[in-house]
This record gives sequence, structure tokens and C-alpha cells, in this order.
Amino acid sequence: MIDRLRRLLLGAAAGLGLGTAGASASASAAAWRLRPLVAPQPLRQLCADGRGGWLGIDDAGRLWALDGNATRALADELDPTTPLATGHGRVVARRADGRLWVDGNAQDIQIAAHAGLLVLPQALITIDGEGLDARMVRMEADVAGRWRVAARGRDHVLPDARSLLVDLDGRGDGGHVLVLGGPDARRYTHAVLGDGIEATRVLWLDRHNLQPLRTLELPDPQVLEDIAPRLWHGGGGTGLISMLSDAQGARLVLIEADASHPERLVITARGEPIGTRHRWMAASTDGQRLVAVHMPHLSGVLTVYRRQGDALLGHALVRGVSNHAIGTRELDVSAWHDGQFLVPDAAAPRLRRFDIDAARELPGVDLPARLRQIVSGPTPALLTVDGMAYRLIPA
Repeated sequence: MIDRLRRLLLGAAAGLGLGTAGASASASAAAWRLRPLVAPQPLRQLCADGRGGWLGIDDAGRLWALDGNATRALADELDPTTPLATGHGRVVARRADGRLWVDGNAQDIQIAAHAGLLVLPQALITIDGEGLDARMVRMEADVAGRWRVAARGRDHVLPDARSLLVDLDGRGDGGHVLVLGGPDARRYTHAVLGDGIEATRVLWLDRHNLQPLRTLELPDPQVLEDIAPRLWHGGGGTGLISMLSDAQGARLVLIEADASHPERLVITARGEPIGTRHRWMAASTDGQRLVAVHMPHLSGVLTVYRRQGDALLGHALVRGVSNHAIGTRELDVSAWHDGQFLVPDAAAPRLRRFDIDAARELPGVDLPARLRQIVSGPTPALLTVDGMAYRLIPA
């Protein structure tokens, strides 16, 4: 099983000023179509396998390889609600019984439900515990291939946080672990992202011992209404985009290393708040371009942002899109491909496509059902709410 897995991985232009592409559109604006990714059972989640193919887990917890030529069963009894992770020749998941699963083998380590899994060359980083008592753990394999806890963080984190590896202050040492912490269930009782726990801290942890290198702490009543900050280079450096919420609703914020205090992270730029409590926005970026869908559960206003000093200035392009279903942990049901932004229509089963640089809408794609997930790759892959998977390819 391990060898097989390692071979698998290694070997409306609604009128807010937005135009639509016409018959003279360039090749990049050409229409796209769907090609099915066949699976024996409806799928619950998709994941890129790292070599141009796809992995999927069905509702029963079976793992499938979907490479376009043949569908192969790789494992069963996995947790379909916790995200798969791949990297450095490994496939990592959570089993239905809560144990860590690596390359076909169950390990004697319990990990948190819904937690993100970060795959490093010599380690895995995830979360154990639950509710307000969740902490980061680093796991390493012994000579027999058994994974053991090598380090445990002391700081509480969101139980469903998705961590990422990032170099925030130019150390040049391969980066360290960024995760949302300070779980709180009192300050902001909105609960639209899967539970009622929100973040009040941002932690940048040493990837080896999981001790803090830099932190940001928000004052009451502010929270970060998020589980997965986004890496952004469009503000002039390396920073993180998240959504800060308080009595004025959500706004985008840019978080960077504080040049004056080596132990701190700081908010260096802010967008305008929506203006009403319990109104949220879902950000998306390709690392350079930055957008957010304001109120994706209501009006769905696609807004493009740019930085100007300590401000993130937003310009509304179009209404009627949505990249989040209320109550779910899939915070950004959208994708970027060749500079284009792909996002579902809010009212109809249709994928809409935008050239953000040119501020115009390109030909979209009608869908057989509404979308649950979009996964970036050489060509984007789509998963509909009825469990069917598709590749998106030029027509």
C-alpha cells in the first residue's frame, strides 16, 4: 500500500461596472467545459495528489485515486469530514476512529476532527484535543515507520485550524508554522464557519518545538472569523490576509511581522467593515491579487482589493456570487487559474469566471448541481453537492 501511494504521488455581468468577454475574446477567455472524474460512489471531498491527479473520499470513508484513466481504491475507514493532505510523497488523513493515518497505515495517535494536516519533509503537524483545549502537535516517524509525537505546543489553537508554513520575516530557514489560536466562544456569537469558536490570537510557531516566535493578540470584542489565513505578497511584502469581525461586522486585515518588535505580529492594513454585526466576507487570493465576497450568504458582492498605505481599498465589481455555504468549513469555494478568478453564482448552478486585472467577466460554465468544493491544479477540479467530481478544461 505504501509503495503504491508513493508512486501515485511522486511519479450577470451584474451592473456594477463589470464587462463581459465578447466574441473577440483571447484564447485565455475561451469557453470551458466539464470532464467527469469517475468515482464508484459520491464523494465528500477532493484533494490534488501532487502529480496532476486527484484523490477523493466518499461518505463511507473510502479513499479513491482519480487519475482520469482508472479509479482505484486506496483505503477505507477514513474520516470524510477532515481534510486530506498530501506532500513529500505522503498521503495523510484522519481515520473514522480519530487516529492519524499515513500512507495506508493507522497510527496510535489521536488527532482533532476537522483539523488541518501540514506535511513537512520529515514531520507532520496537526492538532489534538477539542473545543477550547486544542493544541498543535509535531509528529515524526521512527526507523520502523511508526509516527510519534515529537513536540506539543503550549498555546491553545482553533480545533479546526488549517496551519501553513511561511517565512514572515525573511529568516530564510524554510519557514515556520502559522496558525490561528486563542479560541473563544464568548466574544462574537456568529457561528457560521462550522462551530461557535473564533480566534483571538495569531501564532507563528517554530516548526520544530512549536513554541511561539511571534504572536498577535486581539482586544475584546474583536475576533478573526476564519480558520485558514491566506498568504499574500501583493502588499509589498509577505503577509497574511484574514477577516476581523466585531460590532461593525467583518473587514479584511493584513497581518505582517512587526519590524520594531521581533516577538510580535501586527495588523498593518485594514479594509472598511461591512458595517453591521454578523455580516461576514470570504477572502480569496492567488498570492498577488486579492478579492473578497462580501456577505456570500446574502447579496454576494465580489470586491477587488489593493493596498494603499495602512488601508485595503475595495472596489465592488459584481453582485450575485458566493464562495461559502453557511455552517461549513470550506471557507473559499473558489479557485484561481492563469490569473482568472472562478467562483459559483449565488442563485444558479453555474461557475462564473473573472479576469480580475481587466475587470471583466469571461464565459462561465453551467453545472449539473451547486458546488461544494473547487480544488486548484493544472486544471481546476470541481465537486458538486451531490458528490460528483469534474475537471474544468478548455472547450
